[in-house]
Amino acid sequence: MEHDLLALSSSWNLSQSAHVRLISLEEALERGSLKKGISRRDFLALILHDIQHQRLLPLLAMLPRRWRQEPASLPEQLRGLGLLLGEGLISPLLLAAFADDLQHLLPPSKSPSRSALDRWCQRSCNDPGRSPWSLPDGLDTWKSQAAAFLQSQTKPSQAKPRLGLAAVTSLGGEIAWCNQGLSYLQSIEARHRNQQMAQVFNVLGSNVLGSHLPDQQGGNVEIYQFEGQSCGKDLIHCLQAKGWTCQARVRTSVASFGLGASAPSADDKHWDQIPLAVPYRTGLQEIDQTEIHALLPHACLEMELQPPEGEAVLLQYYQGTEGLNGWAAMNDLDRPWQNGRSNGTVRYGPTVFRDQQLSDAIDLCELMGAIHNSEASMENLHLGGYGAIGFCIDSTALLEQALTGRTNLFPLTLGGLWRERLRAQLHHLLEQNMQPNDDAVDRYKRALEEMPQDVYHNSETRKDAKRRLLASQPTQSPFLLIQHLNLKGRQPNCVQVHDKLQQQPYGETPH
Repeated sequence: MEHDLLALSSSWNLSQSAHVRLISLEEALERGSLKKGISRRDFLALILHDIQHQRLLPLLAMLPRRWRQEPASLPEQLRGLGLLLGEGLISPLLLAAFADDLQHLLPPSKSPSRSALDRWCQRSCNDPGRSPWSLPDGLDTWKSQAAAFLQSQTKPSQAKPRLGLAAVTSLGGEIAWCNQGLSYLQSIEARHRNQQMAQVFNVLGSNVLGSHLPDQQGGNVEIYQFEGQSCGKDLIHCLQAKGWTCQARVRTSVASFGLGASAPSADDKHWDQIPLAVPYRTGLQEIDQTEIHALLPHACLEMELQPPEGEAVLLQYYQGTEGLNGWAAMNDLDRPWQNGRSNGTVRYGPTVFRDQQLSDAIDLCELMGAIHNSEASMENLHLGGYGAIGFCIDSTALLEQALTGRTNLFPLTLGGLWRERLRAQLHHLLEQNMQPNDDAVDRYKRALEEMPQDVYHNSETRKDAKRRLLASQPTQSPFLLIQHLNLKGRQPNCVQVHDKLQQQPYGETPH
């Protein structure tokens, strides 16, 4: 039954996450008076009041079926898609259709935000509620800005707003659409450094465009330098010469699209955390001819820059809902059921990129940023082209394919039409005298041709798709669905994975 797809293991609270108690979304929705008569329309209206429409669709996919939307509750352009989500699960085919049609479904913005290219090239960082910080030009300025930011935090941090149903206490049920009661994995100062360094790498990447950098004042844009370096791989070499350890890995985890949820415990003394995930139909069959279900992954290239002393700089590269293709800070709350870097809830690819491989990865990230952000800006694509020119998993898989000749990610939905447009954008930029690394250009072209697509499979592609499906799921998880998948991956006669894969366990299941 669909409502069981997000069921949690009762043993997880005892063995994996003793300091954070987990409850299912189904259980949270059933608490208090919600089960006594609040209608779906009222329920969704409360969510719509506090959550932006662009974040609503992932949430609708997470809700148990009987708590999902009525079509009239959504913007007119999205009612049909909302109806699909309300009646069933998403699939790679539906994701691909959504990605292709999103640019036509949504009306033009009345107050268009900055383009993807502007965001990528922006030479400042914005902290919520504060004036923009100019990008530093070196490590000393970078450190001093982070220290100054820390000193500016004179007021105690305010509790996060309790959104959605949390205000409707008269109904006796509360859900806060954020993770109340959790701390961040890194300090305030480290998170500020992460944010600054992510944009440093973005702007260094934008130097590849040279004189074609966007400039709102109409003048010439000077090449940006950090520590005297004008491209990302040279900065990596500079950091290594100063004793830093630098590496990157392809990473997947259960996607929550930036959403969190929590509910007060029965005794109101602490917060119970609600793991969120998007279950989907994979389009692949088990041997008993039932369709395999999985949880939609978030994918990125995680880069870890460890200085000789102090906290590591943690960055991630992907195509995001933030409106650009590029680097972002990995400033995560401590969600041990979702982003534990050592407990199996984060799945890492087999290759650790260091030295020359890391240089190659940085070159490709810069080339892809130039191509994807230029395409999104020139065509005025919504959300910086998110979906149309790839979801996070497509951009990461394209990078992995270019670097290693194969990818371990699933599902991939980047369509043939958009691949052609990205290829055409590459040639356009080369004609405009963009001067990227030639090897990166060749790798990118091959990856566009060879990267799989998971909308349709035949007998030749199905085995590899199942391999990638299992490789994209965590090895440890409180979700019983993940545990089921891992068990299937270890049983040769249950899921038709090729022979070598059948003999390699994908991690132990929590007891």
